[in-house]
Amino acid sequence: MEVNGYKIEPGANLRKANLSRANLTDAKLRSANLKGADLTDAKLSRADITGADLTDAKLSRADLTGAKLTFANLTHANLSRANLQDANLTAADLIVANLQDANLTGADMTNATLAGANLICADLSGSNLFLANLTDAALVGAILFKANLTDANLSRAGLHGAK
Repeated sequence: MEVNGYKIEPGANLRKANLSRANLTDAKLRSANLKGADLTDAKLSRADITGADLTDAKLSRADLTGAKLTFANLTHANLSRANLQDANLTAADLIVANLQDANLTGADMTNATLAGANLICADLSGSNLFLANLTDAALVGAILFKANLTDANLSRAGLHGAK
């Protein structure tokens, strides 16, 4: 698959690629280098992004419904208002990631690292945060209805107004 002149395949080097508004539904981007890539408003539903490096990537308003992001590095990524419903983020690094107003309903974040993440007003209804590290995370106004927080680390997390 080729999009905007970029070859979309496992292990692809897409560092700082402009893929905003691209349709990458069902894309195979396992272990791809997407550092600093612009995926604003991109469609990535059901994409396999396992083990990819998305450090500093722009994913605001991206559709990641059902995407597989296990072991992905999303450190400092901007996922504000992204749709991550039913996404698999098991063991993903979301350190200081911006997930403000993101839809994470039903997402699996088992053993994910969300230290310092911005989850203000995010919807985490029915999500699995078993063993997740939420140290210093901002969960102000977040919706946690039926979320599994078993053995999650919420040290110094801001939970004011969380539901």
